[in-house]
This record gives sequence, structure tokens and C-alpha cells, in this order.
Amino acid sequence: MYYLLTRVEDQIPNGTILSIPDHHGGQRPWMVWYFEDFQTSGYNRYIMLRMTHYVKWRDWDEQEHKGYCYLYGQEDNMLKDEIKSRSRMSTVYSENLKLSFMVMPRDSTL
Repeated sequence: MYYLLTRVEDQIPNGTILSIPDHHGGQRPWMVWYFEDFQTSGYNRYIMLRMTHYVKWRDWDEQEHKGYCYLYGQEDNMLKDEIKSRSRMSTVYSENLKLSFMVMPRDSTL
């Protein structure tokens, strides 16, 4: 995550993908994750998320769609170990069993 500072009059909607130059002279896709509202600052401050993957999918009508996303997973098995150690309890939080997470702009075809 990084900050993008813009003029106060510039408004960028959440989920907008921007192509920003990197230090190698290329372009990287970044998504405007959300706007941080600071009333006393002289600029707009956006939290940016670097897109790591380009994904394709088909909707119910077999139309192909594609877009950038930020894909991440568990770096270690700490959560899995925690669930196993607590599995003697009656409640198991299956949400922690997910191996990968994807963040992308809202899309009605998903």
C-alpha cells in the first residue's frame, strides 16, 4: 500500500485503476483503495493498492471478462495451526481456512 497525494479539487473514485510509472521505467497498475479525509490538509490523500495479477473469468452468459486484482494468501500456516489447536472447541471458524484472497474493483459480472 502507498499514498497518492493529489490536489484538493481532484476526486478519484474508489476502485479506479491507475497506471503509475515504476522505478524501472515501466508502468504498474495501482487501485485507489480508499480516500483518507483530512480536513486540515491542503491535498487529497488516497490509499493505493498495487495490483499483482491480471485475471479472466466468464459470466453466466459465457461472456469473457478481465481485470486487475491484488491476490494474496497465507504466508505461513499460523492460522491453520491455531484452528487445529482449537478444534477441540465446538466452534470452528472456517473463514480462516481460505488459502487465497483477491481484492479488485467492484464488477457486476462476478
